[in-house]
Amino acid sequence: CSDDSDMSNLSDDKDTRPAWDNKLQYLMAALGFAVGLGNIWRFPYLCKKNGGGAFLIPYVIMLFVEGYPLYYLELAVGQKIRKGTIGVWTHIHPMLGGVGIASNVISLLIGLYYNMILGWALFYFFNSFQANLPWATCPRINATHAIPECELSSPTNYFWYRDTLDISHTIEDGGEQNWRMVVVLFVAWVIVFLGMNKGIKSSGKVMYFATLFPYIVLIAFFIRGMTLDGAIDGVKYMFSPDVSRLKDADVWREAATQIFFSLGLGYGSIIAYSSYNQPKNNCRKVGHIHNFTNYKACITRLNLPVLIVWLKVSSTERLLRMVNCSIESELNTNVEGPGLAFIAFTEAIIKFPAAPFWSILFFFMLLNIGMSSEFGILQTVVTSVLDSGVKISKTLLTAIMCSGMFVVGLLFSQRSGSYFLDIFDSYSATLALVTIALFEVLAVSYIYKISR
Repeated sequence: CSDDSDMSNLSDDKDTRPAWDNKLQYLMAALGFAVGLGNIWRFPYLCKKNGGGAFLIPYVIMLFVEGYPLYYLELAVGQKIRKGTIGVWTHIHPMLGGVGIASNVISLLIGLYYNMILGWALFYFFNSFQANLPWATCPRINATHAIPECELSSPTNYFWYRDTLDISHTIEDGGEQNWRMVVVLFVAWVIVFLGMNKGIKSSGKVMYFATLFPYIVLIAFFIRGMTLDGAIDGVKYMFSPDVSRLKDADVWREAATQIFFSLGLGYGSIIAYSSYNQPKNNCRKVGHIHNFTNYKACITRLNLPVLIVWLKVSSTERLLRMVNCSIESELNTNVEGPGLAFIAFTEAIIKFPAAPFWSILFFFMLLNIGMSSEFGILQTVVTSVLDSGVKISKTLLTAIMCSGMFVVGLLFSQRSGSYFLDIFDSYSATLALVTIALFEVLAVSYIYKISR
């Protein structure tokens, strides 16, 4: 990281470029970016899907074989060359600028829909400040009858699909805007603008709280979850390894691709953040600390399925109504994506004593996790534009970017918006991130050369 063989060309930038106040500030920002909403609901789902505890075997192997080296590579080139992702790769070779452009495009696509998810979390957060949570019971037509659709599903499902999304039956017939989602989407973009406006020093200070608070909440939920009836069944289910699944190549493929989401590889955000480090910083040590902390966070997140198992199996009334009582069959419903946070987990929360308190805590945690990741995603674009030499103030650039993305993001606040969001979420990143990482490795290994 601190080799000086080609530092002379970057001396002017070294003197004028903003820098983190200290190493801890950088560590908090990088960790906050990597620990995103996808980790909260994707990692436990993958464990459940791919053999329980057995999935940790390919995951840990891929973490060391693929994740750590790629993270260190991005951290080192960003710190050494001190430019954003486009500047780094064009510095190595002018024809590699497309790698940086690809990272910026992916960041824009993900940042576009990511803020709609934050809008959903805001909506639930605001609705949590009630003595009786609105998703705890079905709305009533009159004193004796509830809305039939709600009774046929559940209060949490009804609140999600009708009160929150007001979802259309198909993607084609839901073009009108859901005004409540427009409002929360606007609020989310205002928060992002305010958080990024002052630059890395401002957002770095925000990260102290935004990064640490979710860990505190996760630990609190873990302790609370382990005291509930059925928690041991959840732990046994999650960590009972089905080693036969290790023969399936798809298990290893999903472990390998999950590394990109767990560590934030390929987005260009690690490069952008590390470009504000001092060139002599010991980035190898920082990389070890970050990777270890991120891995511990993934293990901590496994308590979410524990809580859901408790919800599924601890209710005597529910057990009596079930024909075939199976933890596996019960856990197979509503355990991936937004369904985990906004349906299954809200259903678990209403079983807690002082449910509004836990609801406020949970959705405030989601907002902190999501905002810290959104800052990192968009920092890729901001750093690349500022490094290009464009004469524009950071405030104006951030305002233009946030305003434009809010307008385009109205696609997701339609009644059919969640369908479009699923498409973006499924196809925006995975293959592209793997391709970007491949070109990064080839560029550093064979063009820049490992010896440098």
